[in-house]
Amino acid sequence: MRGSMMLFALTPDSTLTQNIAENLNLPVGGMTRRKLANTETLVEIRESVRGKDVYLIFSCSKDFNNSILDLLMVVEAMKNASVGTVTIILPSFPYARYDCVTRVDRCPIARLMADMLQSVDCDRVLTMDLHTPQVQGYFDLPVDNITAEPAFRDWIKELHLKNAVLVTPNPEGTKRVANFSESMGMQFAIVHVSDEDDRASNSTDSRNRPAASLVGNVKERDCIIYDDIADECTSIVKTAEFLKQEGAKRIYCMATHGLFSRESLEMCAASPIDVFVVTDTIDQQDNMAIYPNLQTVDVSHLFAEGIRRVHNNEPLLALFNL
Repeated sequence: MRGSMMLFALTPDSTLTQNIAENLNLPVGGMTRRKLANTETLVEIRESVRGKDVYLIFSCSKDFNNSILDLLMVVEAMKNASVGTVTIILPSFPYARYDCVTRVDRCPIARLMADMLQSVDCDRVLTMDLHTPQVQGYFDLPVDNITAEPAFRDWIKELHLKNAVLVTPNPEGTKRVANFSESMGMQFAIVHVSDEDDRASNSTDSRNRPAASLVGNVKERDCIIYDDIADECTSIVKTAEFLKQEGAKRIYCMATHGLFSRESLEMCAASPIDVFVVTDTIDQQDNMAIYPNLQTVDVSHLFAEGIRRVHNNEPLLALFNL
């Protein structure tokens, strides 16, 4: 027998949290996190969660490495309060790119994340567009990985583009772009840009061109670059510059998670990208003030429907076709 549903969040005032709560017609439960003088944190759940099915939203922040400990303390406090189940909602899964050992002196931090979440005995994780699906294999509990594609699909349809092409800025994203292009009835192209901005060449025409290769046709076509994470944006900007040199018309960019670290926003603003759209898994209010071409699409309805389906033991497959 399922308990009644309750919604909590470590960032209760975020737009995503408020929109999820509105879609579910639920209030955000009360909790307090108090910093002590010695920088330690005290967590208190201010509502009874006994026997309840709690859905706890944890959005990434700039202070993530400290916030993750707060998340673990909140789950532990709920377990001590005899909660029924705890499902952690991770709109953007932290450290998802570090899923394997690339050097002997580095650890797969994604596995460490899984171990920490399981250490407090949470019951389920719901996330969006994992960088690599194999991260789910680090867990011994259910991990539901929903997608932002329905939101991006609606956004593209509103553009009324003709003869547009989807572009992956790296070969590793080919499967993602190929699947999405098939659902949209669009063609796709693959761009591979090396880390070297300018390759030595005797040809005057290629002297200032980034060392890159292209599979597909982009000449006189609108291009939509599609990636899961926009962080430093180096490869995205290089791809946009290369597409422009190859004769592309307008250049759009879509990414599920807009991290935008370092000077990435300024770099995008100086690039040929006409519109850059990300979801609201990470708050973008400050970034939009810096980069006027930045837009967001709302995915709160996808998370709300995912939560509802998990709670009612319904399949999540329908979320991919909304």
